Amino acid sequence: MAVVHTNPESIAGPWLEGFVLDRHAISSVPTHYVGQHLQFETVRSPLGELLYRLKYRGAQEGIADIADTVVEFVEARWHSRIDCVVPAPPSVHRSVQPVVSIAEELGRRLGVRIVADAVVKVKGTPQMKNVDDVQERTAMLSEAIRVGTGSVAARRVLLFDDLIESGATLRRVAQLLNQAGSKEIRALVLTRTK
Repeated sequence: MAVVHTNPESIAGPWLEGFVLDRHAISSVPTHYVGQHLQFETVRSPLGELLYRLKYRGAQEGIADIADTVVEFVEARWHSRIDCVVPAPPSVHRSVQPVVSIAEELGRRLGVRIVADAVVKVKGTPQMKNVDDVQERTAMLSEAIRVGTGSVAARRVLLFDDLIESGATLRRVAQLLNQAGSKEIRALVLTRTK
């Protein structure tokens, strides 16, 4: 287990404080075609590589290093200011949801509850990275993500996501957590695509 180097950036939103820990990819260069599909040689940040392997290759062993990295950041920045972790609802159905798996490990290591059902996805959507229009994203997310049954009332929430592009999903979830009576929200995302 090891903490990987990150380059945190502040992210604005309807939360008290928020950060994305690093860029997902450092560079991506087109190399050749396979059939009609252009292939790329992509260099990812260390955290981006761990997340890529977990999400797209099923490399569960990366969860420990990701959790070590996040816990170090959270304890240094927000020590004892978190009562629970709320993972953002995943955009794609997988048998094992990386964002939930990481959130569960964070909760265990930080000694706080995971409230995975505080917000729920009630309707399928395309991956938000594939929806360019901001108003369209907002409308889709308003219909698709709703307050769930898990309570965050009067709790200091760590809103957690694994990967963002525009942050539209994270903002929608934060709005709902505020409506559900959360005391404070701090947002933390592993990597950003752009």
